[in-house]
Amino acid sequence: MIGDSAQYLLDYKHGKIKKGYGINCDLDNHLRFKRKQLNIILGHDNVGKTYWINWYFLTLAVKHDLKFCIWSGENQKGQILRDMIQMYLGQKFTEIEDSKILSTATYLEQYFNFIPNDKLYTPADILKLFKDSDCDAGLIDPFTGLDRPMTYEGNYQFLNQARQFVNESGMTIYINTHPNSESGRSGNLYADGHMWKGHLKPPLKDHVEGGKAFLNRCDDMFVIHRLIKHETMKYYTMVNVEKIKDMDTGGMHTRLDEPVLCEFNNGLGFKINSVNPLQSVTVSNSFPAKQLPLIKPDVVNGKELLSFSEKMKKDIPF
Repeated sequence: MIGDSAQYLLDYKHGKIKKGYGINCDLDNHLRFKRKQLNIILGHDNVGKTYWINWYFLTLAVKHDLKFCIWSGENQKGQILRDMIQMYLGQKFTEIEDSKILSTATYLEQYFNFIPNDKLYTPADILKLFKDSDCDAGLIDPFTGLDRPMTYEGNYQFLNQARQFVNESGMTIYINTHPNSESGRSGNLYADGHMWKGHLKPPLKDHVEGGKAFLNRCDDMFVIHRLIKHETMKYYTMVNVEKIKDMDTGGMHTRLDEPVLCEFNNGLGFKINSVNPLQSVTVSNSFPAKQLPLIKPDVVNGKELLSFSEKMKKDIPF
């Protein structure tokens, strides 16, 4: 319609374009939450992508009252909540009183809608669940877990569906992806003379499994990486921002070999340049504990599944 962009044009001229939501640390220079976006997350397996994503979503949720609908095909709701409670309270989970665990779980669940992962979903199924959730953002983790054709044409069809959905609904979708096989071969190791010689490099944006379609159709893309076999760097998650479609609303690429470093902080919430964004959040006491069963570790074949933070503390390989 003629004239429907007039307000935007004037707002842009007069510097009134609003920035996306940040979390009050140096990450904000590169990454912001914006509505109506299709964002891609890329990273090797077992580097803690989901753990970092959940921390980021938690921080956005409690700072900006945002709600997230999460489909995590490879992680259980109890595990995710357990890590979130520990990060939110800044206490080791085993040292938190039972009543506090329950009240905090109740409080955090108002921000997070977890889609059960006990069945296969088509892209249409997931998008309908996102729409019905009335949330601000949705996470598909991982996209290869959906019931759809894993072909070039299938990728474009899926991404076109997702793009149309965010345009119509105003929600933002994050899609967690893995790189292709080439990214894990010897040619992608740090070379002789580098301080991280022999360790696996983060994947390039072109390494995304499924090809260029994901780069072409997304708004923002960032890579999560960790040197899982390095004595000290295994405690730092690296975030490389590879694409920001709209820099006017905040965010920019990270420089080559200069990722945003997120310190693990013993599982009590990441620190970025010594800043823990969750520390500035007032812990809510407004949601008393319901009469619910205690959150217990998930058990498979008689063994408790350890959360990501517990594996880190016990130095168990991923």
